[in-house]
Order: sequence, then structure tokens, then C-alpha cells
Amino acid sequence: MSELITAGGVFMYPLLICSVLIFAISIERFWFLQERLVSPNGLRSQVTNLLNRSKLDITQKQNISDISALGLLLMTAYKYKDLNREGLESKLNETGSEVKFVLERNLTMLGTIATISPLLGLLGTVVGMIVAFTGLTASGGADSDVLALGISQALITTAFGLSIAVPGLVLHKYFEQRISHLLLILQSETSEFIDFINK
Repeated sequence: MSELITAGGVFMYPLLICSVLIFAISIERFWFLQERLVSPNGLRSQVTNLLNRSKLDITQKQNISDISALGLLLMTAYKYKDLNREGLESKLNETGSEVKFVLERNLTMLGTIATISPLLGLLGTVVGMIVAFTGLTASGGADSDVLALGISQALITTAFGLSIAVPGLVLHKYFEQRISHLLLILQSETSEFIDFINK
């Protein structure tokens, strides 16, 4: 591996940084986009039970808001329950935008890294080809072995860039779908809670 990095030249180092960033962001997103952390199972039922028994105090409200995105939305709905449906939905849309922003954290960076990785690889290849042909010109001959070696080394960066970009783009699309799924769950749970507090 170290030989490949050395052969690929200086552009291999930013590509290595890109690969580490994709790995780190993916691990972080896999952890924080778990359904149990975003929309804990049974949380809405627990809140409705507390309301039915009139046991929802200020401390519990704060704890529920802090526990998850669903908790924040439920407490926002309860806080503005006296507004009409349109006003309540407007407040929930504001909170929903904040929730969506948190869920999409680092996703733009992941997409950007996946996009620029093959471009960095291509740049490394172009520079490597220039160096290879410049070396041939300087030596005054057309040694096919030297040329083949130069081209093969130059193509290493393109291969490495593509090997970073492909999983990066796949992961980016996966996380986008995951976030859409979680937002639908949050919308459904919040809508049922609004029906409960407005009945």
C-alpha cells in the first residue's frame, strides 16, 4: 500500500484524507441516524399517558425535548396546542426545519468529497502523464518501458480516486433515503399527537 501511495505521487495524500473523511462521516451518520435515537419507539404513547394523568411537568418536558427529534417535535406541538391548526403547523414546520438540518449534518460534505475525489485522481493522472512525457523528451529517446512505467504510475491516482468516489456516492444516496424515511416517521408520529391534543 505504501508503495502505491509513493508511486501515485503528491495527489495521493489529499485522496487519503478524502477516504478517511468519508469513513469518519459514514460511521457518524450510521450512528446518529438510528431510528431509536431519532424517533424512539413508544415515546408518543408515553407522552400521551403522562398528559392523560396530568403528570407532565416542566422537567419532563425538557427531558423529552432533549431525548430525540421526535421528543422536540412533540413538545413543540404541546407548547403551541392552543393555536389554531394552521398556526400550530407553522410552528412545527419551523422546528421540523431545525430537525432536518441536524439529520442532514455532514451530508453535503460527504457528497462533495465523493464528487471531488475522482477529479483529484484525474488531476494526479494528468500531472503524472506530463511528468512522464517531459522525462522522455529530456532524455531524447522514446523508451517504451519508461513510458509504460510513467503512465501506470500516473493512473494510480485515478483508480484510487474512483475507489473513494463510488462508495462515497452510494453512502450519500443511502443516507438521503434514510433521512427521508425518518422524516416520514416523525411527521406521522407528530400528526397523530396533534390529533390527540386537539380532540
